[in-house]
Amino acid sequence: MDLRLISVLWFNGFIVNAVVSVRPEETLLRVLTEPLGFPGDKTSPECSRDGGLYAGALRNYTPWALQMYDASAKIPSGVITGNYKQLGNYDECLRVKSDYGFVGKACSAKVHFTISETAGRVNKTRDLSDLLESLALASDVKNWKSGATVPYEWLWCVPSSCDNQDVERALEMSLEPLLSGSRINLTVTVEPCHTIDIDRPVLVIADLIYISILVLFAIIVIVSTTYDLVKTTDAEKTDHNDTKRLLLTSFSLYTNGKSLLNTRNNGDNVACLDGLRYLSICWIIYGHGYYLQAVGVQLDVSSIPTMHEIWTNLLVLNGNIVTDTFFLLGGILLTYSELGRKEKQPHTYNLNVGLLYFHRYLRLTPAYAVVIGFYATLFYKMGSGPQWNTWVGSNRQFCVDNWWTNLLYINNYIDVGNMCMSQSWYLSVDMQLVWISPIFLYPLVVLGIKHIASVIVLSVGLFISIVAPLLITYFDRLTGTMLYYKEQTEVANVYLQIYTRVYARAGPYIVGLILGYVLHKFRNNAPKISHRYIVLGWVLAITVGLAVIFGPRGMYFDDYKYNGVEAAIYAGFHRTGFAVAVGWIVFTTVLGYAGPIGVLLSWSGWMPFGKLTYSAYLTHYIVLLYNNGSARTSGSLSTFGTVHVFLGNLGLTMLLSVILFLCFELPFTRMVRLFTRSRERRTFSKGSFNPTIDGFKSTSEIYRSSDDVVSTVFEGYDNIFVPYVRDPVVRIPNSIDSCDYLQSSPTEVPKRDRNSRRCDFY
Repeated sequence: MDLRLISVLWFNGFIVNAVVSVRPEETLLRVLTEPLGFPGDKTSPECSRDGGLYAGALRNYTPWALQMYDASAKIPSGVITGNYKQLGNYDECLRVKSDYGFVGKACSAKVHFTISETAGRVNKTRDLSDLLESLALASDVKNWKSGATVPYEWLWCVPSSCDNQDVERALEMSLEPLLSGSRINLTVTVEPCHTIDIDRPVLVIADLIYISILVLFAIIVIVSTTYDLVKTTDAEKTDHNDTKRLLLTSFSLYTNGKSLLNTRNNGDNVACLDGLRYLSICWIIYGHGYYLQAVGVQLDVSSIPTMHEIWTNLLVLNGNIVTDTFFLLGGILLTYSELGRKEKQPHTYNLNVGLLYFHRYLRLTPAYAVVIGFYATLFYKMGSGPQWNTWVGSNRQFCVDNWWTNLLYINNYIDVGNMCMSQSWYLSVDMQLVWISPIFLYPLVVLGIKHIASVIVLSVGLFISIVAPLLITYFDRLTGTMLYYKEQTEVANVYLQIYTRVYARAGPYIVGLILGYVLHKFRNNAPKISHRYIVLGWVLAITVGLAVIFGPRGMYFDDYKYNGVEAAIYAGFHRTGFAVAVGWIVFTTVLGYAGPIGVLLSWSGWMPFGKLTYSAYLTHYIVLLYNNGSARTSGSLSTFGTVHVFLGNLGLTMLLSVILFLCFELPFTRMVRLFTRSRERRTFSKGSFNPTIDGFKSTSEIYRSSDDVVSTVFEGYDNIFVPYVRDPVVRIPNSIDSCDYLQSSPTEVPKRDRNSRRCDFY
């Protein structure tokens, strides 16, 4: 249903007492003078009694009754353009105190109208269905003749003795005369109502437990920071190889803050992906923010159904493609780090699958669990509003019910419609790709990319990732991607069957595995590529990238005729194609062929922001949900307005991200790093490698490495840090694992690099 159909919801004027005329214009006049009535045979005795007292007081112009009536929604302007959520004055309603002991209660009602296609007209009088259809035409909805409207929302201020069921029955009774003899059916739903006492935060056991955990970590952070500052004053006398000290300073704000703000660039180093991932998370926050604004409380959304007519709007409409950038990065980093381990232990290397899973789980989950706990406990108590239950309350309940599916990383398959943290499907897909990665990783790392086994498994993996969404789209007649403001059932089907499934996201990940192998092999022997091939590669990459982003534009037009083959081809190939295009940017930046793009992405100023991307992904929806849930009035959807809101959302998200990063994400990452090093020391002590810890000849170097810049990749990937030398020698120390590899392989890394290298770990 076209969003402009919200205009049909302007009939809030019908909700009145004793409506006797089926002429809509007559009921519109009555609603301005009569409050909602609560007949005794339909509502509770207390509600009926207080409703009568309210009506009598209103006729006498009693101040508190006028205040209650004034707080209720009225007939709005702009309903044809989308102003269908009438929120009244929520705070005014909650301040009402009657002379009879009851207070104001704010109840938000939703009404769905449905025009029956088969029911005949009983009389010839023009009725509600005629007006609905005429308003649809006035909204420029030319193909809507009959069907269901989207729900309109209307806030009623009623006596506190009435509950949501009383309001629901009263509305149904008031609307009933309008349905007599017409083709209209309706459904009324009223969410739990609010009073000033109900909105007052009350802590329960779960809240107290969560607060206790936060207090415990706050104490740990304070103690760790104090210990670190005391030891730092005598740093030269401190053994920086002391595992105890490294552990005790894991939660230090001083050390972690320095790591966050460090932008050291050692001349020949290019941190190209710091910029890439931060710009990508900005793209995601803007897209999510735009979507929540559009479905929130707006005065005019008439421009939404024609967004596709402006080419640049496809950056928003098809912005979900950016998530595949991070699947690509995950594959790159995994292959590169495993190849580093292999060269570090050429005779004893073994792909430790259990450690791989354990390592990834511990690095993703602590910060993730903190945010889930916040959703399930304190978030709901930090605000209020007529839309608070719709946005924040529902998400709280989802997390209360399904938190365990998130922590097991299976929430993209179980109860997806009630997912805790709607953006968390990505984390599950990421973890599931790690679970299946040994299938591709072992032959690639152990046997090499040219081995027949590697060729077969990589080819089969790519084939499945392309063919699975292609066939599902074709046989289920799905759209090629999610067309957000078209038929919502089709959007939901694409989301459930393709968008959140691991088989549809494996393509970019496998491309990353292959690219990681190539980059590792070229780290000491970068090829000299002909200028013509570089130009050709850029032309192809740009062409593919633009085709992926702007390809679905035609599918949005009303006169578009569904083409199953076209939709299937796009669904099957567009994610892998986009990953190849982005992979070319990474490849050419590493080798020094990216020109201004490489310079932009390699700016050292991106480094602190790039480290916050995972925490930003976890926290940005908190800001967005709070905005929507606390809305009191209708907003304005415009380019300037959305950019303005985006900048505010981004700033608040970064603030929350800094807190989450310094207090949870980075400390647990450092402890995982210590655990990994401890295992490697035991390996070295057996004689398989240089017994010097991580290849350093001085304790100061390992301590500097431990406390140096710590960075993250969006949604939990290891950082990639790409230095290159134009002699040409290409080196790519990426992530905790590859940094450990380079630091522990003095024969592979020139002394000048080992002594000056900035190593990141996630």
